[in-house]
Amino acid sequence: MVITKKEWDFILNQKTGSCFKAKVDFGLRQVNVCVDCENIRFEENNIISAKEKIKDNFCYLINDNKIEPLAYFSEATNRFYKLTPTNDWPTLSIGSVPMHKLSSPMKDTEKKISLIGPYGLVLDTCMGLGYSAILASKAAKNVITFEKDENVYDLAKLNPLSEALFSSENIEIRREDISEAIKSFSENHFDCIIHDPPTFKLAPELFTEAFYKELYRVLRKNGKAFHYTPLYKISQGYDFPSKIEKKLKKTGFKVLEFRPQDGGVVCKK
Repeated sequence: MVITKKEWDFILNQKTGSCFKAKVDFGLRQVNVCVDCENIRFEENNIISAKEKIKDNFCYLINDNKIEPLAYFSEATNRFYKLTPTNDWPTLSIGSVPMHKLSSPMKDTEKKISLIGPYGLVLDTCMGLGYSAILASKAAKNVITFEKDENVYDLAKLNPLSEALFSSENIEIRREDISEAIKSFSENHFDCIIHDPPTFKLAPELFTEAFYKELYRVLRKNGKAFHYTPLYKISQGYDFPSKIEKKLKKTGFKVLEFRPQDGGVVCKK
């Protein structure tokens, strides 16, 4: 089970010797909790010291009488990964960069999906925690999503709000590099494309004209694509969203909506 400081503080504020129900897994379920002077018992099989220090901006996994932050440094990528709590859905942070708007990853994802209106066979180029694929799968026939980073995949497996990503029958996860794997698809293969990559600094290859040509090639005629537009170097006066729009047009896409304030560009083949 997963908790944050919010749930931990609620538990610590209960009367010593009491047993009660407490929310875990970001509100998805409730469990039995008992509190004494020294320990907190979750259900019948997890006993955690009440003196454990829980930080505000971390999510914690409770398992086998241990409580551990869902965060770690990967020597393979030389990056720090963590599940970061917000007011609704947790986000993935790589380094110090969150992959969603911290104000509301839920609304951020819902807005992107509403812009594209997914249908048919959908390509989700970058899985992350899988929120886009999960929401797209509710309207689409099938969703194929890609994730090359094992660290991201592992955190998604531990995130309760990503569970549907692994259980839905119409979501297929491919643990490959989309910049290379996309070449294996035939022309006009997908009805819709959701291209929501990490920041330019983390994945510059996914913002190139060469990659956009592949997106155009595998998209069916009249198919729609959503492209996330990060505000890269915006404080320095660099209009990165406009650069993306120009590249998409040069590739052959017709831009239907240019809405960097809502996080993306919607275009059509």
